[in-house]
Amino acid sequence: MIIQSKRVYYEEKLQPKQIEIKKDTITGVYPYDLFKADKDYGDDIIMPGLIDVHNHGYNGKESNTATLKWLKEWSEYLPSEGVTSTLASISSFPKEGLLVALKNIGDFIDNHNKKGTHILGVYEEGPFICSGKERGAQNLDFQIIPNRKVIDEFNKACNNHLIYVMIAPEMLKGDYSVIDYCVSKGMKVALGHTGAMFDVCKQAIEHGAISFTHTYNGMRGLHHREPGVVGAAMYFDECYAECICDGIHVNKYAANILAKTKGKDKLILITDSVNIKGLKPGVYSFRDKGRTTTITEQGVGYITGTDTLAGSCHKLNHILDFAIREAKIDMVTALNAVTINPMRMLGINDRGLIKENYKADIAVFDDSFNNKATYIDGKLFRK
Repeated sequence: MIIQSKRVYYEEKLQPKQIEIKKDTITGVYPYDLFKADKDYGDDIIMPGLIDVHNHGYNGKESNTATLKWLKEWSEYLPSEGVTSTLASISSFPKEGLLVALKNIGDFIDNHNKKGTHILGVYEEGPFICSGKERGAQNLDFQIIPNRKVIDEFNKACNNHLIYVMIAPEMLKGDYSVIDYCVSKGMKVALGHTGAMFDVCKQAIEHGAISFTHTYNGMRGLHHREPGVVGAAMYFDECYAECICDGIHVNKYAANILAKTKGKDKLILITDSVNIKGLKPGVYSFRDKGRTTTITEQGVGYITGTDTLAGSCHKLNHILDFAIREAKIDMVTALNAVTINPMRMLGINDRGLIKENYKADIAVFDDSFNNKATYIDGKLFRK
């Protein structure tokens, strides 16, 4: 099969190209119209499928309580955003419940993820959170101080699919051996939901931490006498930085500054979408979270009666559009931030580019990044 467009995101440029696909792989990228195309998308943008590495849930449910039925529903919804790969992100929750959910996620990845968006693994955003206000909406009752034993327990529960782990480094009290251990197991470590000082972040990075969870949110801010976690995210060139670029979680100018400091290779745009995604504005009570959430017309949730953000309802293609149009992040930085950068951060090297021998996971968008078509494993996705 050959698809083509006058605007294919190839080698960091939008240019006329056609893409040859055999089975689940891109087998060639050629000049536009060189061969007869099976589908010509005209002036629509063809680019690698979007990657959302920080994504909790949809339609009233989350990975914390994942069932096989819901995972199937979720994975078959996400292609509507052009998302072809994601992680099942868990947060602070009763340990027994997490172990059940992790077992279901591992089973789904190994045996049932046959159609829809690829769930590449598990992102453990909680329960390794701090005790201070930077924990945000995460429940301190379920906080765990990480160690090798609990890392192994969670990883075993999900059939060894724990690939991304967030830790509040100050909770380690100077003993970073658990970060060393995660790195030795091939897991990537992020710093987040943390009130750590800059020097604590520096030590964690020296032990192998590689990323920052939803930069600006749930972390000590930048101060000229104490750069904090935000300062560390900007300072360390080797580290990636996630960003919820929606204008609410992060002001558009702040998002632009972060993009400039991280450049085209280290920014990662995320949704941090939670159970409120897909629900209409209103007030909802979630028994599993033990709280009530108010969803606004702007597509975000707050713990009812407070100004504490409780996750977003956003779609990654809309985040991408906002990043380019409103935050004025340059196109290459923004497109890389939802495709190749998250893959390089995770150490996965078979998707995220329009390139020969890469997975034929491809998304097609109009100028406003409304999804026109999504190909997963070389096949046009139809729910």
